[in-house]
Amino acid sequence: MSNYYGDKRLSDEMPIYVAAQHTDGGMGKDKPLHVHPEGQMYIPVQGVILVEAGGNRQVLPPGRLGWIPPHMPHAAAGHGHSLKPGLAGYTIHIAPSLCAGFPEHSAVLRKSALADSLLERMCQWPSGMPSDAAARRVMQVFLDEMRAAPIDPLHLTMPRHPRLLTMAATIAAHPADDTDLDAWARQLGWSRRSLTRHFRNETGMSVVEWRQIARLQKGMELLNGGASVTTVAISLGYDSVSSFIALFRRMLGTTPARFAA
Repeated sequence: MSNYYGDKRLSDEMPIYVAAQHTDGGMGKDKPLHVHPEGQMYIPVQGVILVEAGGNRQVLPPGRLGWIPPHMPHAAAGHGHSLKPGLAGYTIHIAPSLCAGFPEHSAVLRKSALADSLLERMCQWPSGMPSDAAARRVMQVFLDEMRAAPIDPLHLTMPRHPRLLTMAATIAAHPADDTDLDAWARQLGWSRRSLTRHFRNETGMSVVEWRQIARLQKGMELLNGGASVTTVAISLGYDSVSSFIALFRRMLGTTPARFAA
């Protein structure tokens, strides 16, 4: 991602900066782990953006917005669609004074039609910043709309315990792996009950729920890359294509085919 305002820092005089991002090479340019004092939003329009922040792993398809609170270390990588090479979207940097009311942790937020319209207007600012009272009003309405946006369930909290982190990283990298809880408990040197209790305490989910989200995240990546729904379902370890479609629709509100289109 580009350097957004040189050596300047956002303030009450320069409260927000909107930048269009576009790459033409299929996979977007990775942004390694970094931190800045402002809040940040990642907004894909074409392709998907993967964000690691605050122990959470987020996959952002079009229609979603990734929120990063101020001072939170994060990394990002963009992936373009196989049929529409390139990654397109926006990043928004927000002065700390305007970040009140947003989640204190990283989160995936759903954008409304109103937020989309306001963002389109904000992207027309010549300097990327509001230059008059009318532009500031647009900015305030956009921020109010996003403060009220529902949080998407498609994020994964990585556990802190080293053994649990190893297990979670393995599941995230290979979501089709069907190693059961008893096998994982033996590998980690815990009882099944201890494993499930510690995992839920650290992630807020059961192992089964966590694996489901990991599979959906990987499924979005594969669909975005041009794989067929059947290929994705099989590669993720689903017993049937219909079970994959049903879970995808329940969690994302659309079918895998419509998402891919």
